Amino acid sequence: MSRQLQVASKLEMRAEIHFLWAKRCNCTEIYRQLHEMYGENAMSRQAIAKWCNMVENGRTDIDDAERGGRPTTATNSEIAARMNENLLTNRRMAVDEIASKLYISHGKMHKITVKHLEFSKVCA
Repeated sequence: MSRQLQVASKLEMRAEIHFLWAKRCNCTEIYRQLHEMYGENAMSRQAIAKWCNMVENGRTDIDDAERGGRPTTATNSEIAARMNENLLTNRRMAVDEIASKLYISHGKMHKITVKHLEFSKVCA
């Protein structure tokens, strides 16, 4: 009789996928075993199939890969303070002008203005 584990990290499940793949189990068998062990907390069938394909293509590490793109640090107090200063200096400055000046997106600009600085009316 086996016990179901309540908590599992992504890394644990990825390691088990690697292990079961090395034992020549197919994706369906891996899915069945993970769901038997972790129940609802197990990876989805699509995620398991994706990892099986990556292992088959030679991936050996189970850590998350580095991703490109803009860092998510646009909403910090320094940016908010600089934005507040720009808005108070020239209230007719367009959102896009300030966003390009601070090197952040239009959406982040709007989010910081409305949620952090609590301005209720912001024009484009």
